[in-house]
Amino acid sequence: MGVRNGRGTIAASAYPKVRTGVAIAAAAVLSACVTADQSGPAQFSFDRADEVFLSGYDSIATRYVDDISVADVAAKGLDGLSDVDADITVARDSNHVSVTRHGALLASFPAPADDDVRGWSDLTVKVLKSGRNASMRVAAASPERLYEAVFDSALTELDEYSRYAGTDLARLHRDLRDGFGGIGFDYTMTPDRALSVTTVLPDTPAANEGLKVGDVITDINGTPVFGMDREELARLLRGRVNSEVTVSVRRAGSDGPVLLTFQRALILPPTVTARVDSGIAYLTVSSFNHKTAGSVASKFAKLTAETELKGVVLDLRNNPGGLLDQAVAVADLFLERGEIVATHGRHPDSNQQFDASGTDIAQGLPMVVLINGESASAAEIVAAALQDQGRAVLVGSNSFGKGTVQNVIHLPNDGELTLTWSRIEAPSGYVFHHKGLMPALCTSRTDAAGPKLMAELQGGKIETGALLAAWRAADDSDQKTTEELRQSCPPSRDATKADTEVARDVIGDSELYAQVIRLGAPTITASTAGGSTADTNAAAVTP
Repeated sequence: MGVRNGRGTIAASAYPKVRTGVAIAAAAVLSACVTADQSGPAQFSFDRADEVFLSGYDSIATRYVDDISVADVAAKGLDGLSDVDADITVARDSNHVSVTRHGALLASFPAPADDDVRGWSDLTVKVLKSGRNASMRVAAASPERLYEAVFDSALTELDEYSRYAGTDLARLHRDLRDGFGGIGFDYTMTPDRALSVTTVLPDTPAANEGLKVGDVITDINGTPVFGMDREELARLLRGRVNSEVTVSVRRAGSDGPVLLTFQRALILPPTVTARVDSGIAYLTVSSFNHKTAGSVASKFAKLTAETELKGVVLDLRNNPGGLLDQAVAVADLFLERGEIVATHGRHPDSNQQFDASGTDIAQGLPMVVLINGESASAAEIVAAALQDQGRAVLVGSNSFGKGTVQNVIHLPNDGELTLTWSRIEAPSGYVFHHKGLMPALCTSRTDAAGPKLMAELQGGKIETGALLAAWRAADDSDQKTTEELRQSCPPSRDATKADTEVARDVIGDSELYAQVIRLGAPTITASTAGGSTADTNAAAVTP
């Protein structure tokens, strides 16, 4: 289960409005993904619209991280009607909201009180009704197109991570977070419009029942698939968990069709890969969904059962984030005590502190966390906790700097509002929003970062301690100082070999490892050759 609060899922992810395509691309591995198409005309229900806007405006009024006027949000949202018909203008003064087209007045309505959620919801529907009566473009627009126009415009008043997703896009987002009942494969379309299997996810019905890469699926439950689009295919392939689906497969080397029957299971894209090299466990986490922490634990347990390990590298480079509870759970896997993260917002439930539960699955093995300029939000929560508590050395570049948590609200039309509802505070007390994390060992300053960095470290020339102290103490509102500090270890999008080389060398030298742990953590009272022990009470932040 994810962390849920009231009507919303709590997420810490760097998917702002401009990065929605990243989420869609990531969903491609979920077999038969739905393609969003919200452009066609449809019957418009004013009663349903009133429910949608009432839910949306109420959520913004009560859950957004900063106090905001519903009147300002709704009035800005009504400006979005001009995105559907550029000839329509909605204007608000202190007492009225007027709708004009080509300068001619269509309607004028009394403006509700600034905090009247119901009043502004009703007014929004009245404005849309007048627009549909006067404009062919508005009348022909689908309900989703109108919801999108209003909410997209309204949310520009908030921040870059608050956004609206229509029904189809919201379904994709839920699939990424929560999974769906399916088989577990990806495909491309053949020239004759059948499904050619390109990927079979491990530990899924597809893998367990013998579906193979290169198989061509021609029928699903007896229905030919030729010419179907992905949305139609998704409806056939997906269903309730434990329900059955049968496919007919054209397979190289087989005389005729091969029939395979699958029992649908919960499908989530894999987010964790693991390997061992020279006694070091490398765990790469690509994002945080409902299975991430469990996958890290199980893969690490398998590695420890097969190999005597001497260190752990947790690779969070290019990880955009995901679910807050999974970030907390991953950090908790490697911490015995101390604070993991605190969140602060306007809604009472947004003010929380998460602490370690008392078990380190790596039993104090030296640990390095790799970050870069694309490590964001949930990934930054994990990295900050492990660095601040003296449990791991951060290696790489300055991170993305998304220090806010979003609450995902399910709307009556099956769409979603994603609202920023709290700010994240690292255990040592600093807020990393728009600032990011500073690694103890920076590899982004020079092409010869690895050897040069190790030579500086061995020569005692690394001044990370002072830099990190300045980093944690910097005023969040001082953009000039923040940018200067960021450029001391400029964010990089690369996942370079130098990062893993530095990680390997630091883990292999217990004295250097203990030295860098002391540089990275605010307060370290003891360290050992195999790892370090932080005085987590002393390192804990002031709330």
